[in-house]
Amino acid sequence: MTLAGKNALIFAATGAIGSEVARAFAREGAHVFVSGRNAGTLEALVGEIRAAGGTATAEVVDATDANAVQAYVDQVAAHAGHIDATFNAIGLPPPELDYPALSTEQSLEGFLKPSRVILGSTFLTSRTVGAHMMRQGSGSIVTLSATLSIWTPAYMAGIAAACSAIEGLTRALAGEFGPAGVRVNCVRGNAMLETRTIAETAAGLIRLNYQPSMSPTLLGRQISIGETAATAAFLASDAASGITAQVLTVAAGAFPVG
Repeated sequence: MTLAGKNALIFAATGAIGSEVARAFAREGAHVFVSGRNAGTLEALVGEIRAAGGTATAEVVDATDANAVQAYVDQVAAHAGHIDATFNAIGLPPPELDYPALSTEQSLEGFLKPSRVILGSTFLTSRTVGAHMMRQGSGSIVTLSATLSIWTPAYMAGIAAACSAIEGLTRALAGEFGPAGVRVNCVRGNAMLETRTIAETAAGLIRLNYQPSMSPTLLGRQISIGETAATAAFLASDAASGITAQVLTVAAGAFPVG
């Protein structure tokens, strides 16, 4: 198991991607500290992980609240002794992040919502966990982006800008934390049909009289949440010890040179 003996914090673990990443990390031997805003969903996830032979602890945490994130990370560090990996899967339904939307009509605040929520939370959790990792001299931070950063997604300006910014943040933090032995990498996922986000985004585009289409892939299919989670687990592990400041695209070859 590639994460045996490691402690991993999974923020926003109640969604489809976050919960699958928690399962993947636990299968690889990590003790996963899962957090989110829905206590019932977190407890169900912990029960599932434990039933499968893994170890997990749950805590209700708002990953957009700087004070709450700081208190939680300090608590875990004091309890566990070390934090070896972290992943933040934060997101909201597309309508709550004001996309899809006509850029010519969208308000500035609407455009900035994905950045305030997703980019902002990624910054808060990464810097807070990163501070502990730098003191211990090791650790892996894995961020989450999407292929919206490398193609031309109509009516998706706000979320596309947030994805691009997360990738830039990943590289900047890798440069800052690297001398202390902390690696920072990003998983750039493509459309995962199991998520509600894809269906809700498609419905929003149709309301704008825009017919969405899936990008063709070299493998002739779309990726799964499990494949995205497995990539995150790899980047968190010592098997990726020489990898930092990278954005790893998981897209079944949809963007071979992206």
